[in-house]
Amino acid sequence: MKKRIIITTICGFLTGVFCITADIEAGLAKNVAEQLPYPAIGEILCNRTLIGFAIGISCLGLYHWSIHGIVLGFIFSLPLAFSCLLTPQYPVKLFVLTLVFGMIYGLFIELVASVFLKHADTRFLKKHEKSGV
Repeated sequence: MKKRIIITTICGFLTGVFCITADIEAGLAKNVAEQLPYPAIGEILCNRTLIGFAIGISCLGLYHWSIHGIVLGFIFSLPLAFSCLLTPQYPVKLFVLTLVFGMIYGLFIELVASVFLKHADTRFLKKHEKSGV
């Protein structure tokens, strides 16, 4: 379980770095200085790292690992998405994109941990082995 938390948190941090880089390259959050403000960079990085950590410690008994990643990605992206509504340019577009990419990042983090590195949550697996799923 400890390895799973470390792996998912690192993956969350890396998705945060990717998210910031993609945001800067796409120019979605341009302001007067033509760059992403430092508080927004910190918020994005912390949020995506939190998604990874939450996936690592979660013991929700959802049906499949992919649903687990998507649901947690959505839930933990909500605060960041609502803060996007305060941006002067494209607030609704950024709100929707933040939620969609949060779900994609959650799926990616769970994919890396559960499938590629075989660090699935054993409590989740035991629960479904008993039910025959």
